[in-house]
Amino acid sequence: MTGTCRLCEKEKELKKSHLLPSFIFKWKKEQETGFFRTSQNPNKRVQDGLKLYLLCADCEQRFGLWEKQFSEKLFKPFHDNSGTKVKYSEWLLKFAVSVSWRNLIYHKMKNGFTHLSDTQRNLTEEALLTWKSFLMNQTKHIGTFEQHIFTVDIIQSYQGHGSLSPYLNRYFVGSVDFDLLRTEKACLLYSKLNKLVVIGIIQQPSKDYLEGTLIEYPTGEFRPRTIYIPEQFHHYFNKCANQVAQHLSSLSDKQWASIGKSYEKDIDRLKNSDIFIATEADLSISGQNAFHVLKSNKDKDKK
Repeated sequence: MTGTCRLCEKEKELKKSHLLPSFIFKWKKEQETGFFRTSQNPNKRVQDGLKLYLLCADCEQRFGLWEKQFSEKLFKPFHDNSGTKVKYSEWLLKFAVSVSWRNLIYHKMKNGFTHLSDTQRNLTEEALLTWKSFLMNQTKHIGTFEQHIFTVDIIQSYQGHGSLSPYLNRYFVGSVDFDLLRTEKACLLYSKLNKLVVIGIIQQPSKDYLEGTLIEYPTGEFRPRTIYIPEQFHHYFNKCANQVAQHLSSLSDKQWASIGKSYEKDIDRLKNSDIFIATEADLSISGQNAFHVLKSNKDKDKK
């Protein structure tokens, strides 16, 4: 397909670009059963993530270099050992910006930012230009449009205020997700790369909105640390977890049987997998409610 590359803005042959990096989906297939399902269409097994005609081959290659570094130096080491410490250089910020930029481009193509305030729409256009200039090496600064990264992992016990989604642990360790989030005073890009979350800031209400998560430039260290994220994130995580569970509840009996057969073929690996451990943790915290949300729709259908 010939068209204008969204990054270099040249008329070229466009490639189908992954909205989220392809290595994540390859890794998930290796870790699971060779297929996975999306929350948008849980009855269909897929082998890849969402792809769009966004970039030319040269810009794809540009992104591919940072994706390779992120995958080999941070993503895979962290998912092998959550205590991993990684000293990084400019590749981490380049990678994060490339992810947030694609996320924002997608939402611009999808709805034109019609749900944002006038101030937020202006800021999104400024962010796109700033991030594009940074990705094209035309500038070394991204200003207030910061990139943050933090981790989510299995919660073994919970005694805090409020309730947890009975599917939360499985969402944390098993889902790849992206979104454009907004409140009256905040606007940001959310990209969940399994257990690593990248946040691209459009509008930040205060300097301490996120603490301990900023990706520094040109160098820094990724390591386990105490972080602060707003309470709204906790509500959002619960909402996402419940949505995924509700989507899964629409799986047919035939599809559940197919899943069971896939897991039976490699039961030993399943018992050591994050998703199995996460299911046990959800069951420990929420009891039978950990499965209630998956059964709710089916139970309604039987009545």
